[in-house]
Amino acid sequence: MTHSAELSASLALQPYQGPLSFARLWLEPEQRRREAVRAARDRDLETLWSLVQAHHSLHTTAGSRHTLRTYRNGLRRWLVFTERHAVGLLRPKPDEGALFVRELEAGQVPLERSNKKARTGASAQPAAVARPLSASSVNVYLAGARALYRALRWADATDADPFLDVRVGADKVARWDKRSPYPQAAVEALLLTGDARHRVTVLLGAHAGLRASEIVGLKREDVDLMSGRLKVVGKGNKLRVVNLSASLKRALSEVLIEQPGQALIIGGTPEAARLRLRAVCLRIGVPFLSLHALRHSAGTRLVKSGRSLQDVARHLGHASVATAEIYAKWADESLKQELDNW
Repeated sequence: MTHSAELSASLALQPYQGPLSFARLWLEPEQRRREAVRAARDRDLETLWSLVQAHHSLHTTAGSRHTLRTYRNGLRRWLVFTERHAVGLLRPKPDEGALFVRELEAGQVPLERSNKKARTGASAQPAAVARPLSASSVNVYLAGARALYRALRWADATDADPFLDVRVGADKVARWDKRSPYPQAAVEALLLTGDARHRVTVLLGAHAGLRASEIVGLKREDVDLMSGRLKVVGKGNKLRVVNLSASLKRALSEVLIEQPGQALIIGGTPEAARLRLRAVCLRIGVPFLSLHALRHSAGTRLVKSGRSLQDVARHLGHASVATAEIYAKWADESLKQELDNW
């Protein structure tokens, strides 16, 4: 079997084996260089992605699957950009990286590549509509594009680094003005509709403060109803123990009884969970913010109840107390109350 054929067979493996499953396929230096050059020439997303995962798993600190998903999206955006502008992946011009970032900020780079007709010269619209991106989103996509060039240099396919001195523009919106939490009344409305699985999803976010990937990845074995705690692997593969609220314990107990033998309590993908929550919000007239906004609700409610920022950071799994300061901003209504009396 040729190296390309072996790669193709590996990429077809189900279920997903993790980034290390690709590493051994890229260990032979000359094959690695040859296959990387071919994949770059053909803009072969899957092969380039397997190269990035192989390099990431061997030569960087292990990241979460969420990190890898963002890297993949950044790689896809870069492929769209280079295809539209006829940029050679292995020999981009010095300012192509900066132009990529500026176009992301302006909303000129869609996530999807054009269809086959467009690639062969016929006119067609991109598969997805682009929109201006925040500084944080641009940084996410830039990280994925940078990861590609680290992998290509590892493969000795290029010495290019088009993003070496590229900087993302400053975010003009304060952190606390973005992705606000759901008001407590909205959380209560969400809990009055849907089945037990839906209520568990809401409570895992709004009470336990879990991230979207943590919600869908929570396993039955990670929940201990007797002690009232659950274990979750968060950012950077860090394990933390989270205390359960009384209502979350009841909802989890109901779901565990309804789903005997099922390993994952919620399962699916973060995007699927977001879409389910969005559908419920639309049905009951609650403005949809995001699934992650439920986590913000947990932090804000803890601060309002008088808990310290250290308690909030520990409950939500923040590496720094400074990250929890955003919840104090949302929880502080004293200025509004003062102005109401003027």
